[in-house]
Amino acid sequence: MPFDWTSRFEQERPYLFAVAYRMLGSASEADDILQEAWLRVRTSEEVPRNARAFLTTVVVRLCLDAAKSARARRETYVGPWLPEPLLDAPSSDDAHAGAPAEERVGIQESVSMALLVVLETLSPLERAAFLLREVFDYEFEEISLCLGRSEAACRQLFHRAKEHVLAKRSRFKPSAADADRLVHGFMLAVATGDLSSVESLLADDCVVTSDSGGRVSAARKPVIGKDHVAKFFVGLAKKAPPDLSLTFEHVNGQPAFVLRAFGRLNNVAVFEVVDGAIKRIRIVLNPEKLARFERALVARAP
Repeated sequence: MPFDWTSRFEQERPYLFAVAYRMLGSASEADDILQEAWLRVRTSEEVPRNARAFLTTVVVRLCLDAAKSARARRETYVGPWLPEPLLDAPSSDDAHAGAPAEERVGIQESVSMALLVVLETLSPLERAAFLLREVFDYEFEEISLCLGRSEAACRQLFHRAKEHVLAKRSRFKPSAADADRLVHGFMLAVATGDLSSVESLLADDCVVTSDSGGRVSAARKPVIGKDHVAKFFVGLAKKAPPDLSLTFEHVNGQPAFVLRAFGRLNNVAVFEVVDGAIKRIRIVLNPEKLARFERALVARAP
């Protein structure tokens, strides 16, 4: 009896998407990878001993190929590049639904904007080895088969990547509830125009990075320092259009505000809270990166 790839692929789709998104930092590109993977396996007559491992290998290798062209495009990208925002899924619709609470915290961190930005500085092979081992709990023997490299080489790739990630990783991170309260307080202070209150919620070295891809008006250089960041946001609030609306969401496992204006989704601002203060604010304005996010919002609406 031929292997039922159709039902197995759909069963593994959330997991495979999780792999591809972390490999590429783009939800739309991850969708394309899954489509290509499906086209490759749907007529396969192979009966794998481990279907998930087989599909993961197909997806990872497609991602490694895609990463080459993606890097070339990012070299000519206008302004700062940020990962495509991903609306947090309900726990029942998550690739890791049912995982212990402490494991889910690690899973959320693995999709955070902060980590995805760091992963961009790794080579594609280092990134794959790190994710397969650290996030998806693969043994080095399995990673070796997936990447087509020796176990020793995979260990080197992983340890080099982990050392780099740990050097860039933030220190103490608050509970989700504390981070949410801080971000709500920040937006309230911005709305009232109280500069001192805004500054009190920001880390001294707070940085705002805006990604527009040159398609809409946005700051092309990061805004650095809590005084400059506070003035930047209060200034934006003073120029807000009359139809402006803000909704709070969790995006990439972090607190975020979704801004709509002029009848469309304008931007998604994702907040990173460290040591009781807002350390980074990453704002995605590029319409191409917001298209899938808006579809996710619409699909979730009752």
